[in-house]
Amino acid sequence: MLKHLLFFVLLALIAVSVLAQVSYAANGTSPGDALFPIGETQNVAAHSAQWYRFDVGGGKASVSATLDANSTNALRLEMYTPEQIAAWGRGEELKAIGVGNPQPAHTLGWEGVFNQAGTYYAVVYNDSNAPISVRVRVEGDSVTTRAPAPTPTRRPDPLITPTALGQGIHGKLVFVDTSGGNIYTVNGDGTNLQRITFGLDPVWNHAGTQIAFARQGPVPGIYVIDANGANERLLYQTLEPRAPVWSPDDSEIVFQYQGATKGGGEVCFRGRCFETPSTIEWKLGAVSVSDRAYHDVRSSDNAFTPTWNLVTDKIAYNDTAIGLMTTTSRGEPDAQPFIGDLRITSDSYNPLRIMSPQYSPDGKYIAYIVQQPPTWQIALAKADGSEQHLLTRDVTLAYEHPNNVAPQWSPDSAQILFLSDRNGRWEFFTMNADGSNVKQALKNITDAINIRYDFQSARMMSWSK
Repeated sequence: MLKHLLFFVLLALIAVSVLAQVSYAANGTSPGDALFPIGETQNVAAHSAQWYRFDVGGGKASVSATLDANSTNALRLEMYTPEQIAAWGRGEELKAIGVGNPQPAHTLGWEGVFNQAGTYYAVVYNDSNAPISVRVRVEGDSVTTRAPAPTPTRRPDPLITPTALGQGIHGKLVFVDTSGGNIYTVNGDGTNLQRITFGLDPVWNHAGTQIAFARQGPVPGIYVIDANGANERLLYQTLEPRAPVWSPDDSEIVFQYQGATKGGGEVCFRGRCFETPSTIEWKLGAVSVSDRAYHDVRSSDNAFTPTWNLVTDKIAYNDTAIGLMTTTSRGEPDAQPFIGDLRITSDSYNPLRIMSPQYSPDGKYIAYIVQQPPTWQIALAKADGSEQHLLTRDVTLAYEHPNNVAPQWSPDSAQILFLSDRNGRWEFFTMNADGSNVKQALKNITDAINIRYDFQSARMMSWSK
């Protein structure tokens, strides 16, 4: 009997854990991940609902809710109390306490008085066949519509200096919560968080109007989507696509994919048979954004994570059996690595494990991560491979050894945005291009969304002006 009881307690704890994880992401798809109604523009998909939450202090608090949109067709604004949401969670019908009506200064509006304190909800329903951009704002006596201001995460390690909390970044960010997971956009100051799709390795085009990303199922390939989450389209279907990168003029996208499988099978000699291992080629390809025309990009047979130099037009990629290599979209690859050399027979043999190369937008430098056991750290070199040095370092005598990974350049090449688990979870940080002035960034986002990094050279974010 005791075993059965412990089993059900364990199930309950797992369920609570799952619900807690789900509540991290503020997507606006349900009461558990409702957004704050502070007038930010949100894109409501066709035939869907956008949830907003706000807290009321009670004492006959007056509340007004307004909705502004470019279109009035098929939009509804409905208000719900905590009791109604609780009843709905028990399987009862969801009934609104009030509905929005057309107003002279707003598309829809509602006013009312709440006698009890609690968390209330405003919901926008889009009954049309197309997405509609809306702005919802709730105001009134004792109304709270923002989360508490984030504070730096502190860890009790006297050998690691806590990182100061920054003020955000200039521009906008696209990021993914895990490889193959939700892709979000957010302003550099942490506002206007929106889930736009799912996939991996998202990257802005240079105009900041479109985002390329890979998806490995249900239809694997390279995709493009508009910055507002509209007009998603498949450019090229292929096996195990990864790491799309835009050409300098945004006309084509180079990416990594799984090519042919070589070797393998059974080999017999003098009556004894054994299996030989097979090897998988990883190649680079390119697809035109305008007409979806494809062509091969010449590379070695083990090419990963391409990055495009906007000045020299060279494409660097990581060959995990050789080192960092270069090629061009329609030319011949270089025969020698320019950073690292994993060939044991080479005079320049250097057994460093390297991942995630990223050219700076000005074409002068390349950032990458390098294994510094037991951690991964960010390194920098000139674009030709010279002057290699670390930007982040491990603290040897510390209790724990944090990683610094997934570097991404600011549009002006002055800063690097990266992920670090120095506070016990993956969070965003910035530093100057020389490694100085490290600050934590966008903590309100990583407080709300649980980011997971798998050490598979994933591009977790991209920074645009």
